[in-house]
Amino acid sequence: MIIIPREKPVVQELNSYYLDIDKLIEHYQGELSAGVVYFRSQGAEAVLFFDEQSLANGYIEDRRQQLQDKEAIDTIIEMARGNNFAVSVYRIAPERLYFWANLPNSRPLYKDLTSEFTDLEGLIKKMEGEKLTGFIDVELSNGEGGLLFFYKGQVIGGSSEDRGGDVDRSTQYRDDLIRRSKEHGGRFNVSKVFMEPEESVAAGGDNKSGTAGKEPGSGEAARSEKQISRERVLEMLQALLGALESLVRKNRRIRSDFETLLNRKFVEKADKFDFLDPFLAEFRYSGGRISYKGEAGPKELVGAIEECAYEIAHENSLLSQLRSTLDDWRRRFADEIDEFDVKL
Repeated sequence: MIIIPREKPVVQELNSYYLDIDKLIEHYQGELSAGVVYFRSQGAEAVLFFDEQSLANGYIEDRRQQLQDKEAIDTIIEMARGNNFAVSVYRIAPERLYFWANLPNSRPLYKDLTSEFTDLEGLIKKMEGEKLTGFIDVELSNGEGGLLFFYKGQVIGGSSEDRGGDVDRSTQYRDDLIRRSKEHGGRFNVSKVFMEPEESVAAGGDNKSGTAGKEPGSGEAARSEKQISRERVLEMLQALLGALESLVRKNRRIRSDFETLLNRKFVEKADKFDFLDPFLAEFRYSGGRISYKGEAGPKELVGAIEECAYEIAHENSLLSQLRSTLDDWRRRFADEIDEFDVKL
């Protein structure tokens, strides 16, 4: 599904058979400050974004492929010469051109925030405060959901599958999405849209010369050493949480699953250890595996997880059992336990 603002049509439903696409774009580059050419056929959709000087971006979707950037631009122009498309042109505010043009090149900021710990209305307010340029993808448990778009912290509209790519700018859409998220629950993903092409490349694109000229020890080697050390710490913590999870699962008196208990504890500790905040999703334990994207050092990380594990075990009368099951764990990670002064 291709999403574009369609409130300001310049021309609609022209037949590409009778058009010279290059001249069409050149004409509207002179007429408009910025805009988008939208192509639609029975099996494909495509868009070309333009400003006064150039084509800003393009992407195409059909049954076989999804293309974007220069490859998409070349493909769209070539396909339009030999296929029948309905062609429409829409005006876009120049300052927002790159928002819509770079929507497919967004980068995730927060992933898999659950409604159990995150309120959508609160998340929206947080993104407004952070001046987000991007969107929240709302996936409801009933299979529905939608997108909310932000430009410099301002909600500028939303879209859902049943709207077919149209942008709904009404406050009713936003309010209804909040209401349905409370009613059905679900997951929220937040992504940032980069307003200039070079920003997107710097954030995640290829940069084959990026490591040239680095001093030994300051590049890949240094990062590798740090990664090995961190991997060992995460392996130790993963084994600790796995042992505690096993005890929780075996205890029929405990009604909540372990991940829920752990995330609730993380919420309690978020003021003290901000990297544990489930909202930020820097530290996650799921399916017996740890993922960690934060910047806290090993000592602080170990201290935080040890404190959480201790309190969960103590609050559920599992502390003595946990300690008795950790003999192999202590032998396996003896150096790390000594280094970080682990008391469990």
